[in-house]
Amino acid sequence: MLTIYDQEIRLKGEPTEDFSKFALGLRNLRRRRCFFWGVILIYVPAIWVSLRLTNSDRQTAKVFAVWFLLVLVSSLLTTAGKCPRCGKLFHLNGFTPLFLRRCLHCGLHITADKKQRKKNL
Repeated sequence: MLTIYDQEIRLKGEPTEDFSKFALGLRNLRRRRCFFWGVILIYVPAIWVSLRLTNSDRQTAKVFAVWFLLVLVSSLLTTAGKCPRCGKLFHLNGFTPLFLRRCLHCGLHITADKKQRKKNL
């Protein structure tokens, strides 16, 4: 989906922005996001395996505590990621983190560098 800014540039026939200079920052943001969502997705299997192997609520509570700490750390790391274009926090606008695919300030898409690379091939 193109932003209004991108549509205006294309209508005028001017060259579009070079996103390759943002590749390293976007790759770091994608890596943090993958870790965060991976930790979220591992919750049910981890608890299930813990209950099956230990048959103990106390041991499962320890697994939950470790998982919760991982979610806390990964969410803080993901939220603290800065946008390579505008330099502001990519996922944070105000006090609420929103894990969307676009920067909440400048609208840079998380895969903008990949999309431009595909287009140039």
